[in-house]
Amino acid sequence: MARGVQAGVDSVRDAADRGVRLTGGPLMNGKALEVGTVAAIAIGLLVWPLLTPQVAHFYGSLSAIYALIGLSLVILVGWTGQISLGHAAFVGVGCYFGAKLLNNDVPLVLTVPLIGLIGAAVSLILGIPSLRLRGVYFTIATLAFGAACQQYFFTRPEVRGIAADQVPRADLVGIQTTSDRGLYYAVLVVLAIALVLAYNTRRTDVGRVLFAIRDSEQAAQAMAIKIAPYKIGLFAASAALASIAGLFYGMLFQATPAPEQFSVLQSLFYLAMPVLGGAEALLGALVGGTFLAVGQPLVNMFDVRLFLVTSIALLLTLLSGYDGVTGALKAARKAVADAVRGEPVRYGSFVPHEEVDHTPPRVHATVADSPPPVGSVVRVRIVPGVRS
Repeated sequence: MARGVQAGVDSVRDAADRGVRLTGGPLMNGKALEVGTVAAIAIGLLVWPLLTPQVAHFYGSLSAIYALIGLSLVILVGWTGQISLGHAAFVGVGCYFGAKLLNNDVPLVLTVPLIGLIGAAVSLILGIPSLRLRGVYFTIATLAFGAACQQYFFTRPEVRGIAADQVPRADLVGIQTTSDRGLYYAVLVVLAIALVLAYNTRRTDVGRVLFAIRDSEQAAQAMAIKIAPYKIGLFAASAALASIAGLFYGMLFQATPAPEQFSVLQSLFYLAMPVLGGAEALLGALVGGTFLAVGQPLVNMFDVRLFLVTSIALLLTLLSGYDGVTGALKAARKAVADAVRGEPVRYGSFVPHEEVDHTPPRVHATVADSPPPVGSVVRVRIVPGVRS
């Protein structure tokens, strides 16, 4: 018996060694492929404006702004399962209040965190009263919040009023934003910082707690996790990112758009970004933001409405069963890797190299001359590897 177990252990070790050697290449090593993909995307984002005409820089800036909005929804929808239909209102808050700060000569490097704090503070007005709301009830609350902002709050003279305000393009730590390419690099810096913070948060205990809350709030409560601070904090962080994106949105158009640009319908478009790109992957925000930014000029070439194309793309994504485009690419990479290296090693079971003697062991016990009383407990010590 002991020899059979030892043979099985040796088999598992050999299989593990073969698995390490097989997965050592760049195609099989998921970590190396992930690092290489991120590096390639970063280089492409930096070099892209240098290789494209000036007319494309506007859509590049718009893609980066939408990616920042998509990131705010990825951490909200994909990490905690909270669906918001009023996120366009936070974008409007950042746009209108950001214009007032920039017009009062507040530096952009200070305006960005201030707008984030303003968006987080506004989110507490909605988040704290809606703390006990879950599922569709929380979604309805955000829907009412977005409609109220569009119809009443944004039309106030002290916020936006009837006439549009001019939004100047201030410099960000030496990056001049007077051109669309300069604004693209400024938004890219903020987006990169937000991605790094989100990536590091996901790897900490806070990230694991957020996913636990998403999967089952009852199970999280049974583990003595206080759900309220995490949900309110993440909702505030999501609103802060959306508000910062609204600041750059106003800088891109150099004017404050009408309140209709931050309607509930626009929130639905924003919500489509993490679904199409991937609700759990940070790179899904980039994919969804690019789709929404470049989708409008592309569909105009075929005289098709963007709402129709987005609806079809959402249906195809949901029917595919993958977590957006990033989920499909991850599944394709895994399929190719398994096909190249053969059947992956199953560590849960093994087949020993040599046959194992399955005969049941025999136990020899020596007792006193007289039989023990009925009900007595006999303790037997079995020594492994000893056979007679």
